Amino acid sequence: MTPRNEQGAQGPLASDPDLVEYVVINLPDLSSSLTVAQALRSLVESSRIRILDLVGVAIDAEGRYTVTEPELVSALADLRDVDGEVGRLLSDDDIVVACRALPARTSALILVAEDLWAKVLADAARSGGGQIVGGERIPRSRLEQAERAFRRGRPGGGR
Repeated sequence: MTPRNEQGAQGPLASDPDLVEYVVINLPDLSSSLTVAQALRSLVESSRIRILDLVGVAIDAEGRYTVTEPELVSALADLRDVDGEVGRLLSDDDIVVACRALPARTSALILVAEDLWAKVLADAARSGGGQIVGGERIPRSRLEQAERAFRRGRPGGGR
C-alpha cells in the first residue's frame, strides 16, 4: 500500500463518497492482526473494498493510545503490496473517538474503506435521482435481542 504521506491519482478524492465507511477491529494486540490482514487482502483483490486509510492503535492500562502505521506492524506484512492509497483521512480526533470505545490493554486496526461491492447499488440509486445517504453497523447485542424476540413469536424485536 502507498504510505500515508504519498497521495496519487487514486487517492481518497477518487473514491465514491457514498460508499466510504470506517471499521474499528479490536484485537488483543497488533501482532494478532495476521488473519485480518489476510482477509483485507482478499477483499481488496476481489474488488469488494478499496483501502483508503488504515492505522493500528495500542491502548495501554490507563486508556492512552499509541498510533502505529501499518507498515511497522509485522503481522500486516500481507498488505504491503496490496493496491491501495493509504491517505490521511483519519484525523487525530477520529482516532481519539475510536479509541474511547476500546478496552485497556488491547489494540485495534482502524480502517477506512470504499465499499466497492455497493457501487452497482449506488449507481442505480443515482440513476433514479437518489443516493445512498447512510448506513450503520447494527450492534451484536441488538441482533441477538431481535433473534430472541423472533423466537418468542415477536418478529422485528417486538416493534
